[in-house]
Amino acid sequence: MKVVDMRVRPPLPSLMRSVLFQSKDGVEQTRHSDYPRPESAKTGSISLLLQEMDEAEVQHAVIVGRHSMEPFGVIPNDEIAHFIANYPDRFVAWAGLDLSKGPEEWIREIRRCSTLPCFKGISVEPSISLDPTIRLANDRRLYPIYEECLRLNIPVNITLSGVLQRITRQPYENSSPLQVYQVALDFPKLDIHVAHAAYPWVMEMIGIAFTCTNVWLSPDLYMVKQMPGGAEYAKAANNYFQARTVFGSNYPSKPFPQMINGYREWGWRPGVIDAVLGGNALRLMRMD
Repeated sequence: MKVVDMRVRPPLPSLMRSVLFQSKDGVEQTRHSDYPRPESAKTGSISLLLQEMDEAEVQHAVIVGRHSMEPFGVIPNDEIAHFIANYPDRFVAWAGLDLSKGPEEWIREIRRCSTLPCFKGISVEPSISLDPTIRLANDRRLYPIYEECLRLNIPVNITLSGVLQRITRQPYENSSPLQVYQVALDFPKLDIHVAHAAYPWVMEMIGIAFTCTNVWLSPDLYMVKQMPGGAEYAKAANNYFQARTVFGSNYPSKPFPQMINGYREWGWRPGVIDAVLGGNALRLMRMD
């Protein structure tokens, strides 16, 4: 089965200016010798990236838009859409929202992007947003975003991890997934995808997914055997969240083949790994 990678940052101009490419080794906190930086990331080559995707049997790579604090910065939706127009069969995207704008602008951007075939969801990053007064996903000022996505039947991504907080020098507690719980309760029919699965709040994130069946986990680089806590994500995926766990390589920090093999190494029940590596993501993005 072909792989759908939910966490890929190709060498677009905006991304090349971010910490993900400016640092020789990417985000140093998660560096590991078993997962060397891909050659395409070192050279910024799109053609080599596509070759690496082909060799690893990655059919679709997902690019997530971003309007966040430095050193992550802004990945404009229009830049993403222009790039994907050249590779519509290989890349799809989730549109990022600038939380320093108001509800009218958020709704306008959601509606605009939802009409473009490359966009499959909406992404917010409250814990590192450009609005210093918005730091949690359950901030009621963000509820118009969730309401509009629910109306349009499109999923929402919320990115949470302790590493994001450290790199942006923001309060660590704002990476906790407890904020997702209230949003999931208030919007029980809204599919909520949590990028990085709120690592290292592993058990808290799993507990919320247990109680809220509209929450999807994307542990990406954290669900490999080298990562402390990774086994708990895998155990939860294998036994309870077979239909709500998705794969992400975290490219350019990690290489496709080693990450895919890292996921495959867990002892899976029949059919589960195929769902995690591709089928679940297609269903989440209404591409199945």
